[in-house]
Amino acid sequence: MDFLLLALLIALAVWGFRIIRKSFQATVSRRRRSSMPGYTPDNPLVLVSHRVLEDAQAAARCECGGRLLTLGETSRHGLRVARGRCVECENDVDLYFVLPNLLN
Repeated sequence: MDFLLLALLIALAVWGFRIIRKSFQATVSRRRRSSMPGYTPDNPLVLVSHRVLEDAQAAARCECGGRLLTLGETSRHGLRVARGRCVECENDVDLYFVLPNLLN
């Protein structure tokens, strides 16, 4: 009976550690992403053509590292916003662009 209780406590400790580690990694990833151009409205990616916009969408990745499936584009507050969905974890990711020489 004591071994069963010990095994249960160890399993709970490992489970709790994994949850805490995943939360910490998500926080670090969000902070890193907020400093990268294109992932926040305050720091949009400046582009010169639609072809470069398509290349940036193809190169963008989710926090988990998965590719993004492009869902559509729209204008919002003078920015071009491209919405994508991760093919791995199915999270929605918005990419923000400024096209100074093109019409939004």
